[in-house]
Amino acid sequence: MSSIPTDPTIILSDLHLGHRASKIHDPAQLSPILKEAGTVIFNGDTAEMRTSADRPIGRRLAADLARVCHSIGCRSIFINGNHDPVISRIDHLDLMGGRALVTHGDILFLGVAPWSKKALAYRKIHLRALAHLGPDALMNFEKRLLATKRTSIKLQLLEHVVSRSGTIPPGIRLLLHQLWPPHRIFMILQAWLETPALAGQLTELFRPAARYVLIGHTHYPGHWRHRQVIVINTGSFVLHFGALAAVIDGASIKIRKVQEQKGSFVLGKTVAQFREPQTVAPELA
Repeated sequence: MSSIPTDPTIILSDLHLGHRASKIHDPAQLSPILKEAGTVIFNGDTAEMRTSADRPIGRRLAADLARVCHSIGCRSIFINGNHDPVISRIDHLDLMGGRALVTHGDILFLGVAPWSKKALAYRKIHLRALAHLGPDALMNFEKRLLATKRTSIKLQLLEHVVSRSGTIPPGIRLLLHQLWPPHRIFMILQAWLETPALAGQLTELFRPAARYVLIGHTHYPGHWRHRQVIVINTGSFVLHFGALAAVIDGASIKIRKVQEQKGSFVLGKTVAQFREPQTVAPELA
């Protein structure tokens, strides 16, 4: 999907509003960042909607976030993720005249989340969704996105409700969940290692003119180069590795750290910057 947002455009991902381990308890905490944007793109997993217990909270906080954006005067665009597969009708955006592809990143993996304890079941569901769309589904961008979305919707039925009560802090509980069974850490590391190449290959296949691909999903922030493609992962607002913001302004992309400051989130130092060459229109004869 193409869109012409009002720059500066700030891209964030994986807020996981409503998740026990999300650092954001009130969307107004993002106000300092939102005030610097003409448009904010929330690139998937904005709200936690995977279980019946989380869904009402996630929906309410996502609506609150949209209202905060409106009150500040910045445009908000929501892209679907695997935790919120029907938060909008948008699964990807093409920005900067087709030079930048923005999508959550769940399309990269067969099974959506290969690090999951139920990875084998996820993979089977995803394969069935692809098969239902025809033999060309893997080589068709829109069909792959649709199969990923349908898989994520079905996966919600497999998720167990986790109690919000207990004496273990949410961050510690999340860490223990991620480290069990013990081999799961190796599945997570493998996904992190594979992501830059997978994202670069996806871009080369479906958006050969694009030079940048912006994703989230794996919660591992950073930027990498895969051949001619710059892969940018904006991380998450769940504990551990933190978040990055991608700031697009005209022909430039800045990657800035997101920092906590007095209970709110602000844009911190620039960790990388890329600029596209300006094209000059030929003079009229």
